[in-house]
Amino acid sequence: MKSFLKLLQSDLRQFTRDRTALFFTFAFPMLFMIVFGLVYSGNTGLSYDVGLVDADNSTVSAQITGVLGQVSIFKLNQVDNLDQQLAKLKKGDIRAVIVIPAGTKTDVTASKTTNITVYYDPSQSTSASIILTALRQVTNVINQQMTNQPTLIQVNQQSVQTHNLRDIDYLIPGILAMSILFLGLFGSLTMVERREKKVLKRFGATPVSRTTVVASQVVYRLILAVVQAVIILIVATAVFKVQITGNLFALFGMVLLGAMAFISIGYFAVARAKTVESAMPIIQLVQFPMLFLSGIFFPVDIMPSFMRPIINALPLTYLGDAFRQIMVSGTPLYPMWLDVTVLGIWLVVCVGLAVRLFRWE
Repeated sequence: MKSFLKLLQSDLRQFTRDRTALFFTFAFPMLFMIVFGLVYSGNTGLSYDVGLVDADNSTVSAQITGVLGQVSIFKLNQVDNLDQQLAKLKKGDIRAVIVIPAGTKTDVTASKTTNITVYYDPSQSTSASIILTALRQVTNVINQQMTNQPTLIQVNQQSVQTHNLRDIDYLIPGILAMSILFLGLFGSLTMVERREKKVLKRFGATPVSRTTVVASQVVYRLILAVVQAVIILIVATAVFKVQITGNLFALFGMVLLGAMAFISIGYFAVARAKTVESAMPIIQLVQFPMLFLSGIFFPVDIMPSFMRPIINALPLTYLGDAFRQIMVSGTPLYPMWLDVTVLGIWLVVCVGLAVRLFRWE
């Protein structure tokens, strides 16, 4: 029992002297709770830019437009050119396009059913679901205002995607992005372990240079990244019948760029960590915000506007966006050139900082 108490006292004393361990044990869970409490609690004040094309230009269509304008989640952008609105929808500038067809007044006067067409993008699953639900409720209100029977206004849904896409089609790119994140960040722990066990110090007494040691680790991680991507794609296409619509060379080029970026972030994150135990919380601090705020699993539409600067700064946001554009032709959050540029900047900056700050002994 005496030996046990001595060991326990020693462990507690060592823990209290490690400021990094103290911070990430007590302060980090509080910060984590506060951040996600702000994101997922309270009223998010959702609103979506929605295009409106009034092809009837009648008193009835004006009445419909007036009702749509009263919907709090709709920011109507009324333009007569349907092609222009659809182009904005495909670029992701707006979330839906509502078309009031010509002849609406004539049909309503004759007690005939008329179709209000709504174009939407299924890749924006959350916003599309909310907009379609709200529009159905609005058409019910319009019907009640005009007449109780028969149904005069109904919604005709039209997808702007060239092929049918399912939730799994948008989940697979997120899974691939997550695997690259884990591979890059947690791979850096190997170097910390070697530093802790004096392996890197022993390398210094051999003809093997430090550059060779790091290069071998980087290439090893890149090989793993490619293998991971191949396995994910095989399972996605063979088991879940996911249609890969983009160029595979571009996809694997983005895999390599993303892997190098996150490897460099991982090495920079643990540049000063003395032990694996102290490095692990740092990696988790980097990892968790990216998992929940980058949009790979949770759409950025549900995030409050004040969180957007953080979302725009996360490298995983751009990697997930690039994967979705290439793999399933999803509506882009950013242009592809911007995705590549931001990841390249993270790579260059973190490599420079890691080289300058990394401790070998």
